[in-house]
Amino acid sequence: MNSLLLLWNLLVEFLTVNAKPLLQVLLLPGMAFILGFAIIAVWFERKFLARAMLRVGPYYCGKRSGVLQVFADFIKLFLKEIIVPEKTDFLFFAAMPVLVSTLPALALVLIPFDQNWVLWNMGGLSLPMFFAIAGLAPLLPIFAGWAANNKYSFIGAFRVAYMYISAEIPLVLCGAAVAIMAGSFDLLKIVEAQQNMWFAVPQFLGFVIFFLGVIIAAERTPFDIPVAEVELVLGWRTEYSGILFGFTMMAEYVMFQAWTLLFITLYLGGFNGPNIFGNPTISHIFWFLAKFAFLVVVIILIRTVYPRLRLDQMLKLGWKYMTPLAVLNLVIVLAMKMWGIY
Repeated sequence: MNSLLLLWNLLVEFLTVNAKPLLQVLLLPGMAFILGFAIIAVWFERKFLARAMLRVGPYYCGKRSGVLQVFADFIKLFLKEIIVPEKTDFLFFAAMPVLVSTLPALALVLIPFDQNWVLWNMGGLSLPMFFAIAGLAPLLPIFAGWAANNKYSFIGAFRVAYMYISAEIPLVLCGAAVAIMAGSFDLLKIVEAQQNMWFAVPQFLGFVIFFLGVIIAAERTPFDIPVAEVELVLGWRTEYSGILFGFTMMAEYVMFQAWTLLFITLYLGGFNGPNIFGNPTISHIFWFLAKFAFLVVVIILIRTVYPRLRLDQMLKLGWKYMTPLAVLNLVIVLAMKMWGIY
């Protein structure tokens, strides 16, 4: 009896000390949040686009809501045979889909959902670390396209390289401007600096540039150039099948998730919002997720409005417009700091 009581006390003490880290790892911003977003986003995008395009979309699976279609697709991909083409580099070919969907997830743990709800608090290194992790992610599709030994995969891999280089420079410049205005590279302090005014107001130019960069980094329409179906079959994903193809599709939503959450943190006040639940942490998480849901709907809606750009059009946008305007935004922020305007 005493042994059972001792074990119970140890269990209660363990949960008291470690409950929050466990919830963060398993729920938010951990595995359940990442997987749950991918499932919900795929279902919602299919239904939302169907309504926007005046067609049916998923209908019969799951009592006419189509909600079970996502799970059916996952089971289908999990059970299908993985076909490995001849003359491929098998190590890179098999490893890249797994890495390309997990590496961006590491950046998610840097995002603060509350002052006390940060899974990996690196202080003044959190913003540079996010860019470092996210900057490695584009290398994986390049390796995957090379390893597949297919012309469409190879062309798609080169498009990834061209597109990300032209987009990440404006993203880094805009991130530097936000850090200068906040006086810190710490994502938590950047959010706290926006309690009175979101940085989207004084840095509207950077706000627009970073928003375009988020869509580019997530390879969303009109910037889904590396996987252009009508041109490249499916780009760098062409030769993948089965669960490996499922990982490549998962990667798109993980990148989408990571960059959108960073955008909210830098420009839309992060978790700042009225305390409507009594508990500040719960209110902060609610407002952060509400902003996230709104942006997801907006970015998905863009897919119904704009066609895919050509590669040369995208590069022109990145190098001729986004990069110079990002430099201008940085200069404006430096001038505001020097003159004490903000």
